[in-house]
Amino acid sequence: MKMKISLALFPLMLAGTSISGQSNPTAAPSPSLTPIDTVAPSSVRETPFSFQSGALTLAGTLTLPASYSHPIPVVLIVAGSGPTDRNGNSAGALRAQNNSNLYAILAWQLGQAGIASVRYDKRILGDNLKKLVVDSLSIDDFVDDVLAGARALAADKRFSKVVLLGHSEGAGLVLQAANRGAPVAGIVMMSGAGRPIMTVIREQLSRQLPPEELVKWDSASAHYLRGEPTGDVLPALMSLLQPVNRHFMQTWAKYDPVAEIAKVKVPVLIVQGGKDIQVSEADARGLAAAQPAAKLLLIPDANHVYRAATTSDLRSQIKLYTDPTIPVVPELASGIVGWVRKLK
Repeated sequence: MKMKISLALFPLMLAGTSISGQSNPTAAPSPSLTPIDTVAPSSVRETPFSFQSGALTLAGTLTLPASYSHPIPVVLIVAGSGPTDRNGNSAGALRAQNNSNLYAILAWQLGQAGIASVRYDKRILGDNLKKLVVDSLSIDDFVDDVLAGARALAADKRFSKVVLLGHSEGAGLVLQAANRGAPVAGIVMMSGAGRPIMTVIREQLSRQLPPEELVKWDSASAHYLRGEPTGDVLPALMSLLQPVNRHFMQTWAKYDPVAEIAKVKVPVLIVQGGKDIQVSEADARGLAAAQPAAKLLLIPDANHVYRAATTSDLRSQIKLYTDPTIPVVPELASGIVGWVRKLK
């Protein structure tokens, strides 16, 4: 009997079939989609924006208010795990699993409020992938990309201050970048884990696996991180144990969000949805407890991609991940805008 694992933390893997396809952020929207959710409104204007990170050129999109006459704040939007593009959609075979367009929609809402933003394609997308040795990638490579983007924006005279905004895995990346000297006025952590990643994954699996299979997973994942053969494990879980991703997962597993946020010296906004099935309110509260100066914004009905959900059941939320015409909860942009405006 085959077991289907609906891992909520999709897409986790960096390589294999999930990364072979490329996203196309400039593709025309499907005629069946409502234009306001797939095309930038006339109240903003968008232009290409790229920056260097080591030998790589990371391509992105700059969103500005349609008109402005003075330096304005700019937000660098950092994507979550896997081959997620600048708009918040998953590439290749997994695209149908996450087509929320969250980052594009948020960028437009920020622009309408007078705040610029840059969102960019991760280094594992497009032509940059050909330049990488994927099995040597580490979490530090992605932190370096955030640092490079922050420095490029800080040097741009159009902007009065730089804010880092990371979603999901990106929340941890912006936190680490701030602690490594990124020239920023503050950071926003959206749906960021408050525990090490392997603990979060295990919790997700514990809701789906029978006890004997969870024991096998515990053994296999421990062997995997040590560079050893994983042994017997359900075939459905092997995508989480790909050898090509081992080094990245080893470095990610060492990241402790609570220890990291305790060290941060810039203002922090922690945003969390109450119907998030990937990370929980407890994660957000754990982060806030470790950094009392941080502001915590809880949005009771929001899920991981900030759509209003009536339940925390995974199957009932699938459409919220795949239909970009479903509105983003208004509390997200309004909360971020109000916080950014108060930064010095």
